[in-house]
Amino acid sequence: MSNVYGFDFLKAEHNLPGTRDDPTLQPPYSTAPSEEAPITVTTATDEDHHAALVAAAEAKNPLEKQFDILAFLQAHRSSKCIPPSIIYAKTGIDLSEGGADDDVAKMLENNPKVCIEEMPDPENPSLLILTYGYQAKFSNVHDKIGLLAQINRCKNGVATRDLIDAYDGVLNDLNELVTGGEVLAVQNPEDKDRVLFPRGETFLVELD
Repeated sequence: MSNVYGFDFLKAEHNLPGTRDDPTLQPPYSTAPSEEAPITVTTATDEDHHAALVAAAEAKNPLEKQFDILAFLQAHRSSKCIPPSIIYAKTGIDLSEGGADDDVAKMLENNPKVCIEEMPDPENPSLLILTYGYQAKFSNVHDKIGLLAQINRCKNGVATRDLIDAYDGVLNDLNELVTGGEVLAVQNPEDKDRVLFPRGETFLVELD
């Protein structure tokens, strides 16, 4: 599968915990130079692993499946356009048109955390399919610099929970901005969430 659609999560460094040894994420043949065309072999272990995923998914209700999809998309948020075939291979949930989990697909269409785009099928570019990606509230924030800029734009403050899913490592960057004095944090007594405010311009006050 080509990474032309941004499937960088298939790389080892983007695997979820416990999937490093997942045979479906490993190259099916040696990467050493060879004059012969590589042959992809599907083992019984691969089939058993996927069958277990499908069985586990079938035992869940649509809301639970939607939660699993959101968790998967968030874990691979850098891959914006994930086709149903990849989602099915990794979660056992079939979002293909007319698939077993068509009701879940309809739920995702109305979920603000999910970005759905029509793209050419990576396996058959002549066909168009719906692809799925995670949609953070502040999708324009990708690093610490962008994070600080976004907080500075929110003069009335922004809740930590609205920023926490912007990118990997955002919580560490938030803590560094607070401890470094670049932003102000106020604890919300009702929900215990921190509200972050711009530091503002520094000024001197003359004391008598």
